[in-house]
Amino acid sequence: MGSDFDEKPWEGIAPTGRMLRPEAVITRVGLSRSQVYQMIAEERFPPFLKLSTRASAMPEAWLDAFIARRAEIAIGK
Repeated sequence: MGSDFDEKPWEGIAPTGRMLRPEAVITRVGLSRSQVYQMIAEERFPPFLKLSTRASAMPEAWLDAFIARRAEIAIGK
């Protein structure tokens, strides 16, 4: 049986809401930049979408789904 981190609650969620740049995501979740990118590499965190050659962002709906699921796990649901 897999761990709670095997889940990808953002999959199947439409990329709606604001597009959050990496600094906004990092501030909102309270993790370091390296933690966020490590979790993305391990497919344990929603990925950033490439908007242009020099800009990436994450749909707010994906981050909301990730946070909601982590909260559910923390309170035992």
